[in-house]
Amino acid sequence: MGQNDERDTRLAQPNPQVEQGAATVTAPLLLGEYMRQAVGSSSPSTAFPTQQGSTPAILERGRTNHVLLYNGCFNPPHRGHLAHLVHAFRYAGAGLNVVGAVVLVADDLYLKWKLAGRYGPHKLNLKQRIRLWEEALAETEVYRDGNTAGEWCWVLSETLWPLYVDRLERLFRRDRVDVEFVRLAGGDKVSVGAVEHGVWSCNTTITTDVSRPVDFYTSNVGEVSLPRPLRNHGGWKVVGDMGDRQGAQRQGNIVQSERDGSVGKSNDSETLMPEATIVSSSSTSTPAHGTIVPTASQYNRDVWTCSHQLNGRTIYFIPSSHEERVDPDLSSTKLRQIIADSDELDVEELEEKLQGVALSPGLLAQYIKGAK
Repeated sequence: MGQNDERDTRLAQPNPQVEQGAATVTAPLLLGEYMRQAVGSSSPSTAFPTQQGSTPAILERGRTNHVLLYNGCFNPPHRGHLAHLVHAFRYAGAGLNVVGAVVLVADDLYLKWKLAGRYGPHKLNLKQRIRLWEEALAETEVYRDGNTAGEWCWVLSETLWPLYVDRLERLFRRDRVDVEFVRLAGGDKVSVGAVEHGVWSCNTTITTDVSRPVDFYTSNVGEVSLPRPLRNHGGWKVVGDMGDRQGAQRQGNIVQSERDGSVGKSNDSETLMPEATIVSSSSTSTPAHGTIVPTASQYNRDVWTCSHQLNGRTIYFIPSSHEERVDPDLSSTKLRQIIADSDELDVEELEEKLQGVALSPGLLAQYIKGAK
C-alpha cells in the first residue's frame, strides 16, 4: 500500500473550527461544510473527493432534514451496495426530506472478528474500503428531482462516528437547524419476524428491495401488492410525495382493488415504480460512466411506512421496479470468491473480471494484487 494511504485512524483532538462563528442568515447551509468542520483531518479518508452534480446537499431551517446512515463491513463494496444507497436517496420522497447520506465502514478489528475461523477470506483494510467507496461515488452521477445531485454522500469510519456526530450536533444547534439521522438498513435487517430498530439511536429505518429481496413484499411486472405485516408493527400505509392525502388515496385505491379482485391489474397510465437503469462502469452504452439514469419522466414513487406498536419507531420501505434491481445473489461473499478464484490473473485481467460487480474494480484489483 502506498504512503498516501497511510493515514491516522486514531481519535483526533476536537476540531477548533467547530467553535467558529455561526453560519450567516443569507448563506446556504451546505451539509458538506458541516461535514468538513466536524471531520477535519481526523478521518482515515483523504480530503473528501469531488462528487459530480450541480445540486449540493442544502439544509433548510424550519423543517427536519434527514441524513441516511448506511453501515457495514463492505469487504469489498459492490454494485448492490451502491444501488441500495442511491435508490433510497433518490426515492425517499420530499416529505421525508433526505438531503444526504453517510456510509459508515466497520473497522479492521470488527472485520477480523466477523471473518474469524473462515478459511482464506481476503480482508481489505479500513482505508482501502473507504477509498473504494469514494472512487465509486466520485464517478457516479445521481439524478434526483430532475437534477444531478452534487456533494451528497460521505464515507467515514464507523468507529469514529460518535466523535463526528457529537461535533455535528453542536454545529446544528449553533445554527438552529434540525437534522435527524435515519438508518438505511439492508433487506436482511427488516423482515416479517424481526426488525433491527435503534441502531445508532435512529428512530427511523429505511430499506429497499433493489439489491436483495425482502420477505414482506413481492411484486411481478405490472402488479401492485401490499406489504405483509411486520411482527409487532401496525399496518402499512403508503405516503406519496404530495403528502399523506395522496398516499391515503393511493392506499384506498389498492385496498378497493383487493376487494374487487383487481389488485395487480393496471387500468390507467400511472406508474407505481418508474423504471431506471444502473449503468455500471463496464457499460458501453451512451450514458456517462457510472451514471444512474432514469428512463421515465417521474422521479417520485410511493413509499410504504409502518410503526412499531410499542416504541413508535418507524420503517419506510421503498420498492423498486424489475428493471432497477441488481442481481440478488450479488454479495461481498460472492465477490471474495471471485477474487479467490483469480490467483493466476494479473491486475488487468482481474479488473476485467470485477467489472460490473465490484465498486472501483480497477482500484480493487490493484489492492488485491498488492500494487498499492
